[in-house]
Amino acid sequence: MELYKEISLTALEPFDINVEIVAALLGQKGFEGSAEDEFIKAYILEKEKTDEEIKVVIQELIEQGYIDDKFEITLIEPKNWNEEWEKNYFQPILIGNQCLIKSSFHKTDIKAKYEIIIDPKMSFGTGHHETTSMMAEYLLETKLGGYKIMDMGTGTGILGILCSMIGCDSIVGIDNDSWCYENAQENIEVNHIKNFEMKLGDAGLLKNYPNYFDLMIANINRHILLSDLKYYNNCLVKSGTLLLSGFYKEDLEMIKEEAKQQGFEFLSKKTKNNWVGAKFKKI
Repeated sequence: MELYKEISLTALEPFDINVEIVAALLGQKGFEGSAEDEFIKAYILEKEKTDEEIKVVIQELIEQGYIDDKFEITLIEPKNWNEEWEKNYFQPILIGNQCLIKSSFHKTDIKAKYEIIIDPKMSFGTGHHETTSMMAEYLLETKLGGYKIMDMGTGTGILGILCSMIGCDSIVGIDNDSWCYENAQENIEVNHIKNFEMKLGDAGLLKNYPNYFDLMIANINRHILLSDLKYYNNCLVKSGTLLLSGFYKEDLEMIKEEAKQQGFEFLSKKTKNNWVGAKFKKI
């Protein structure tokens, strides 16, 4: 079995934004990994990069202000990664007493109306987060029959898969990370979803869907939401629903103000551990 190098990093504040940026930059350079709060573990095959090459990558992240200057590079023995995820990172979760999210390697007696299988492998982020939970709760409260849905920043595909299981007409998912794009497609197939189309790209792709979607999900972060809200209005039908998350309580007023400027009416919010999910309507 091939050996991996494990790189341990710590993000600087704001943690949510910097962790996402570091994950994206490392992913572009061939790393896989995980993140919990501000702590990042990245992995790469020993044969892929020397320690010196890895240090160059880390130094760039330090100089750009994304991580602190303390890091470790460790050669690790081959592992059963499913067991590592099950033990350390990803446990089954039941949302709204209706939606069970688990991996194929989990054994659980929990039963739910909707059961989503997610195999995160060594990905950055499993979707196992407060923001995902709040977005899922909003979806479970909504009658999605006949809806056309946009899942912006799809990640592992959890939310779009849930939309399909609830009974929507179709879902288009967009993610600018090639790993997320591929992993979402794998999870779509594992869950036998037939009406979920993935696209690799950013908010610029929304111009191809004028007045098309009944509901849009964007679980990203404050920085990207504020930048991309201007694209969201045009792809929603009149009175269409916009669900946003990925930001903190203190960011809500800023998000509400920009959404208002872009033609949305604020309807409600959910909060968990200082994270916020918010619901808007296209005016």
